[in-house]
Amino acid sequence: MARLKDLPLLHGGPFSFGFFGALGVLLALVIGAAIVSLTYALTLIFMALFIALGLYPLVRRLERWKFSRSGAVLTVLGGFLLAVVLLVRFISPILIEEGTALVRALPGSFDDLANQPWFSDLNGSVGGLLTPLVDWVGVAAADPNVWLAVGGGALQVGYNLVNASFGTIFVVVLTLYFVAGLEAIKSSMYALVPAYRRESFIDLSETIAASVGKYLSGMVVLAFFNATFTFIVLSVAGVRYAAVLAILAFPITLIPLVGSVVSTTFVTVISLFTSLSTAVVVLLVMLVYMQVEAYVLTPRVVGKAISIPASLVLIGAMVGGTLLGLLGALIACPTTASILLIIKEVIVPRQDAKTGPVPDTIVIAKETPEPG
Repeated sequence: MARLKDLPLLHGGPFSFGFFGALGVLLALVIGAAIVSLTYALTLIFMALFIALGLYPLVRRLERWKFSRSGAVLTVLGGFLLAVVLLVRFISPILIEEGTALVRALPGSFDDLANQPWFSDLNGSVGGLLTPLVDWVGVAAADPNVWLAVGGGALQVGYNLVNASFGTIFVVVLTLYFVAGLEAIKSSMYALVPAYRRESFIDLSETIAASVGKYLSGMVVLAFFNATFTFIVLSVAGVRYAAVLAILAFPITLIPLVGSVVSTTFVTVISLFTSLSTAVVVLLVMLVYMQVEAYVLTPRVVGKAISIPASLVLIGAMVGGTLLGLLGALIACPTTASILLIIKEVIVPRQDAKTGPVPDTIVIAKETPEPG
């Protein structure tokens, strides 16, 4: 039986090129399909890894406070588990109860909005164009089929809830393993790098890990401040469902650069259901807080952990959100910063070190005029 390499058609020529090219394309398609099928699992793994990187600066800080290595890790892990338990015990019931009440009250809220004097004046100035829009939104909000359609159907909603429950448990457990064994994981990864490149690779990796960890932990602190301030402002202003709005503000404000703007817009729109003056007050107070957050809190909490142009932050958030949804938008900034740091520390020095032959200088001789 002839072996594959003995076939004369595969020794060279266009047939060989086409055959191996088709194999390469087929292999790429198989790898792409495998990655697509593993998207959910990879998302959970990356989520756990980023949470672990965000918790790890706390371990280092406790070590500087004379904690032992194991004591610092156990303290951080205990705090993380306590936060998860408190979240499930106290925050989740509020989110479910008030969120359900908010959804049920939306149709009546749109009716109240249409009866407010400022809305009547605005609607009259545009010839009554807002009336059919508000009526349509109110009817859609009262229709449970609309909410099921948004969630993909009753079966899909149930499937998503089960998936979310198991996914949360998986992320929490994997985060515990990552935090406890991060040094061992990094040592194993460093051992795979050739010895002559290991030192520079370790320096770059540690810089990236420290920057990402400090940024993520700082963003969580800022989001907590924003959610707490949102709850206080809405409660004082008399806006209903202040707790659930503050809880929703927490993950939204984690999105770099645009999160605070989206959260402020959202709570301002909901405040319109109370009154126009309430919405204006909420908007002005939140705008003042955004300035304090940008120029006072962020430099102190996050510092210079990650410094990238705002345009790249927006592009990264859009690309990450398109690929991985909310998680992609959240990790866009540290991922972009890591790529920029690799370009700055690895690619640019290599390009600067490259030398080549100097191109010949073309000399154009001037024609000398002939005498006479």
